[in-house]
Amino acid sequence: MRAAYNDWHEVLSAEFFGQDHKYRSAVLYVDGEVERDLAECYGIGTSLAQTVADELNWDDPERVLFGRIKVRCAIWAGSGRTEPPPSLPVLALSVLAATRMASSDGMLKHNFYGRWIRLFGEQPDTGRAKKLVHAFEDVADMWEQLHNWLTETGGQYGASTISTDYNWKIGFPISQALVRSSDRQILTRFFASTRLRPHNPRNVSGRELLRRLRVWTAGRDRHLSPRLTEELASTAGTGETLITSLLKRLADDWDGTLHEPERAHRRRAVGLRLMAADRGRRLEWLAEAVPGVSETEVGLSGGRTFTLRKGYGDVYDGLETLHPTPQQLEQGVRLEGEELVLEWVPQDVALLRMHPYLGEWASTEPFEPGEEHWILAADTAVHDVRTMVGALGARTVRETAGPVVGWKLFKGVRAFSSVGLTQTLDSGGAHVHVLEPEMRQQVELSGGLRIAREYRAGAGVAGHYLRGGAPDLRLPAWESPDGRVEVILNGHAEKLRADPRIPFPLWCVPLDEGREYRVGTAQSSELFTLNDGLNEGLPDGTGSLGYRCVRGTAVQRLAEVDAVEPAIRGACLPDPGALPRTELVRCAVREAALIDPSGRVLKVRQRSVPTWMRQRRLPEDVLTPCLEVEVPDGYVWLVYRTAARWSVRALAAEPDIPKPAPGASDFGWAYAVLSAADRLRTSAWRDYVAAAGEIAGTREVL
Repeated sequence: MRAAYNDWHEVLSAEFFGQDHKYRSAVLYVDGEVERDLAECYGIGTSLAQTVADELNWDDPERVLFGRIKVRCAIWAGSGRTEPPPSLPVLALSVLAATRMASSDGMLKHNFYGRWIRLFGEQPDTGRAKKLVHAFEDVADMWEQLHNWLTETGGQYGASTISTDYNWKIGFPISQALVRSSDRQILTRFFASTRLRPHNPRNVSGRELLRRLRVWTAGRDRHLSPRLTEELASTAGTGETLITSLLKRLADDWDGTLHEPERAHRRRAVGLRLMAADRGRRLEWLAEAVPGVSETEVGLSGGRTFTLRKGYGDVYDGLETLHPTPQQLEQGVRLEGEELVLEWVPQDVALLRMHPYLGEWASTEPFEPGEEHWILAADTAVHDVRTMVGALGARTVRETAGPVVGWKLFKGVRAFSSVGLTQTLDSGGAHVHVLEPEMRQQVELSGGLRIAREYRAGAGVAGHYLRGGAPDLRLPAWESPDGRVEVILNGHAEKLRADPRIPFPLWCVPLDEGREYRVGTAQSSELFTLNDGLNEGLPDGTGSLGYRCVRGTAVQRLAEVDAVEPAIRGACLPDPGALPRTELVRCAVREAALIDPSGRVLKVRQRSVPTWMRQRRLPEDVLTPCLEVEVPDGYVWLVYRTAARWSVRALAAEPDIPKPAPGASDFGWAYAVLSAADRLRTSAWRDYVAAAGEIAGTREVL
């Protein structure tokens, strides 16, 4: 081997498979600019193409073209293999050819071999050109050797992203030419914004990642390279492609950090979310907590800083004073710290769904058919969104003013009809992507009335559901000529013309109580049971009393009933007032008080750590993240203060709240009410605010 070839091998090894790439995705991207930079930086005077050409057997017909390099690769394979294979300059040159695939110079866009031949300075249809094309099979073998070496070394030199498709030979270099270094930085931002978890534990498919990336880039320039942008557009709606395979590999290897070589890939990244609180009257920023980062500091560029602490619901507290503005929604927000970056990428339309722990509407994706969503839309997008949700055919949609100026809120957006959703998606539109459901690779159960935790049954995990409240079955995306999918229920198969975007309701299938059911397709399935209630571990005699049901109506008299007799069974609570009434608020509440109509105020004390926990030296964070407030009779309001604001919560239905009747000197009561005066707009609360205002006015006079 000539010195130039060894120099290029050493440079490419250090740049793409060095220590900085350990356990990270390795992409051998070399275009003309990268080649020039590397040559200048390392003082290599021979071009990559000339270097490789000098090692080929051009004139001896008895020897293969890449014979010298293949011999060296064979020697390397029999050694310790502690460095990348000697084929790196050849492979890098093939990537360089792939980066030049465009409709130019009289060649079609997909003509790889034309660029490959031209790199060597050869003309098409010559003997040397034909040898280059014929010998490319050896190059493909070299690509497979590099992939196997990266896989077998377990990520010590980087994780392989080498892929191919039906173009077995040229697919390898093309897969490496799709993503530039700048694209990888942007893709880590995309992974964070789409709430992908490090190393993709949910095994989100490449097709779903491609769908999300198309949504993320729709209508906005995310500064991806033209080559990758073109690939996204050309593969829309198609099956497995190079880009889906590459995205899957990058997602599987993503460790949750930004691609920032200059910072040693140290900073974690999370997408900021929006939360519409107080029934959509107030907008807040929401950041999901990152595992291992319970407290950290982030700040706006050249502006305020915020201390984040992990709080209830695995989200950070500390952003309460950063109020979303129309400018932030339109132009984006980026909060940076030494170990964490939070970012809201600008968008005109945001989809929201009820947060399972916070009880407020938070921005999310993807759209889940059957579930209620809200859509927050900029005024410029309102017309399109109004047309889009109208096409769904849902009668529950309500359009209201948004929580920030220049935005509208669409509440009650659902898709009950597969026909309506399919027609809406097929009709297209600038913002229809927010209604696209996830593209699943496996069946999933969703919804239903779950009555117990899952348990392991054989090779699966079964869920318990109340009979009559069976879950829906979400089917995976498939591609069959007739558009039908074979659904299997306990070995019985039936072909359904079902849309994978619409859940199939299992409640409409007659199923027996207590029996285990396995449902799904030949490729994946789920296990579940239906029960009338929980019977395990109950003492003998439980449920022997009840109210017999006659022709569907329960009689009024309690009586003994047998096990099979239709009856309403359950505990009898003769004095409901004997149980304390409780309310839950977050532990982050600084102070709280209960208010009654007559002027009484009862301050709520934070619960201390129990003695037994201290004695066993248990950490305080094992306490429930909620403060449980016991509400004595007569109290109808709970007011509480967090670090950012006061809030008020009604403890009874509005018609049941008595008119306020405080005394003229109940100043503590008035102070408590006025603290949260503007936090609720119901007529009952306004009466209390008015009464408190009169007392405060009296005090000023005195």
